[in-house]
Amino acid sequence: MKRQLLLSIVAFSLTMAKAQTMFHVSNVTITEKGETRKGTDVSAEVKGSEGDDRLVMFDQDGLRVKAQVRIRTHDSNRSSVKESAVYATFEIRLKVDGEDDRRTIQKVFYGEQERKTHISEKFTIKKGINVRVITVEFDGRLD
Repeated sequence: MKRQLLLSIVAFSLTMAKAQTMFHVSNVTITEKGETRKGTDVSAEVKGSEGDDRLVMFDQDGLRVKAQVRIRTHDSNRSSVKESAVYATFEIRLKVDGEDDRRTIQKVFYGEQERKTHISEKFTIKKGINVRVITVEFDGRLD
């Protein structure tokens, strides 16, 4: 009996150790002066249920867009709604013409809410009298 219990505990812990959280990025578009360019669909893999991963969504013609996705849960003794919440924080980094800019966006998914989002961020890059406005958009899904 003890041996069977021990084997089932070991099997369960090995299963939990392999659990992964995936964040899928799709429909990446980069818009500048009315010209829209497509990025690549990528996935971020987080070991276990919390952590972070970095990915490159676009890299063409001296324009590079990278993102870091951090996944966290929240422990709350007072709120069952907050207890079941999943926090996804995106740090979007844009590099163009030697200039860097970044934005941080946090999305909160509560309970059994569908874990999908659409993110659109506008970056303004100034170099002397030249101004470039670049819009980065993508859809995200947490599995």
